[in-house]
Amino acid sequence: MDFRLSEAIFTNDTPTFMSLVQDNQEILEQKTVKTLNTALHFATRFGQVELVKIIVELRPDMVAAVNGELETPLHEACKQGNAEVVILLLEANPLASFKLNHKSQSALFMASSYGHLHLVKLLLNTPKLLDLEDKGVDQTSLHVATARGHTDIVREILNVRPNFASRTDKNGYSTLH
Repeated sequence: MDFRLSEAIFTNDTPTFMSLVQDNQEILEQKTVKTLNTALHFATRFGQVELVKIIVELRPDMVAAVNGELETPLHEACKQGNAEVVILLLEANPLASFKLNHKSQSALFMASSYGHLHLVKLLLNTPKLLDLEDKGVDQTSLHVATARGHTDIVREILNVRPNFASRTDKNGYSTLH
């Protein structure tokens, strides 16, 4: 990825970012060499809401772009706990919430893992998202929330799907284990 682009994102320098994009719109196609992160992954990671808005307006398809770990910018936003960015990404492409990373983890799994209750509540309103966890993922969002002691998230998920209490992971462990 062009150093000037990554620097503009890191420093939240919107004028420089816009100038680079106007000079060469293909610059948004660039990814980092090792991690394969896009400009949208970086803007999301650093919480640059205005840059996220701009990128999503210019290239809504980038919401579903994956990096080397098959994570979308939505995965990144759920790690960071940034509700404003999550909302922007979901409005642009709600189907991105169904993408799994290389460990078969969803954005909901990330939010549950990092203890972001506000994001879990938001994602639980995505129709059929929990159906994804009914289809053989290694560990559910409920498992990870339980293991990490996020009782508020456990309660929220069980309010929506009480039957998840008896689900087992790939090793046969329930959340009670």
